[in-house]
Amino acid sequence: MPHRIIVLGILRSGTSLTAELVRRWGAYAGGESDLWQANVNGPRGYLGYMEYISLQDFNDMLLDNNDRVPTRPELLEKKALEPELREKALELISNMDAEAAGQSFDAWIWKDARLPLTLPFWGKIWEDVIYVIPVRHPVETILSAAKTEGLEADQVPLSAGFAYWQFSMLNMLLFTEKSNRKIFIAYDQLIQNPQQESARLCRFLDAQCGRSSENFGERIDFMANQVSISKRHFKHPKSLAEIDTTTREQRALYNFLRVKTMYSDEAFNPNDFTLYPGWQEYLQAMDALVSMMQSQEN
Repeated sequence: MPHRIIVLGILRSGTSLTAELVRRWGAYAGGESDLWQANVNGPRGYLGYMEYISLQDFNDMLLDNNDRVPTRPELLEKKALEPELREKALELISNMDAEAAGQSFDAWIWKDARLPLTLPFWGKIWEDVIYVIPVRHPVETILSAAKTEGLEADQVPLSAGFAYWQFSMLNMLLFTEKSNRKIFIAYDQLIQNPQQESARLCRFLDAQCGRSSENFGERIDFMANQVSISKRHFKHPKSLAEIDTTTREQRALYNFLRVKTMYSDEAFNPNDFTLYPGWQEYLQAMDALVSMMQSQEN
């Protein structure tokens, strides 16, 4: 059975670039018609969003087509017990296994920015998967994601973005804590040192999938070249400690994630990074406000 690789990260956290590196390493991503991609002929070269359309549709259904406000984990856990949904999810995985094996790939990759929200469901479905987790400055992800929604920086409620980011990252840490098959990739380090970080990722995937180090240098060059032709859209100049809208727990969480990029087995204690009371109601209110702003602009 092919190895299953999950690129796990929120929108604009570096998941597209990371997924392309994994594809260049040698993982099957799906047929061209099966993937939702960016402009593959644009100046950035081939850097599609690499998202399997059937997985996108399934995650949309799990989240009732709203990924701005996280669905309560207990509701997704219940859905994982529903025979019809479970069978459909297993069918998606089985299809990827068959397609990858049919084309002589020993690994395949899934990436969707909604996976951090739907982990309570998928964590009960997929088996021993390999996790590749990009870590990016949260303000960079928040403002970059907001731009895709048509919002200017001064229109973005950063405190809501931080709550969403905190929930998502805690979800990822919780569901990957017991896995020995995970690697955290610092996005800024990848941009600054593409050869070094590509080599680190390649060694990790080779070890997890039992590949030899044959042609290692050539493979590293092929991966790192993708980083060099990509562009970092936005770099935030301030640390979280300089941003008033962050909480102590959010600052501590980002520091902990940076540690994880060096020591992936560093023990995780969720009580160190708890969300404040009422965070979900706050996100619901902000979601309604943003929807109203977009409606007025349209």
